[in-house]
Amino acid sequence: MAADSNPARGTFIAALATVARRITALLGMAVIVGLLLILIWRVYLHHQSRMPPEEPAVVRLGSRAT
Repeated sequence: MAADSNPARGTFIAALATVARRITALLGMAVIVGLLLILIWRVYLHHQSRMPPEEPAVVRLGSRAT
């Protein structure tokens, strides 16, 4: 009967678990967004380093119209 003397303690622990789960989910989402931003930045830098040549490309048609 002594364990049932304080029923509010169980709800307090459950509330802490809910808050901890929400904080963990928020941190997880922040990590995912951060990784996505890093990936976008690296793709942007990759495309910036690949500048097109100054002269236009010459394209030859394989079949000429007669």
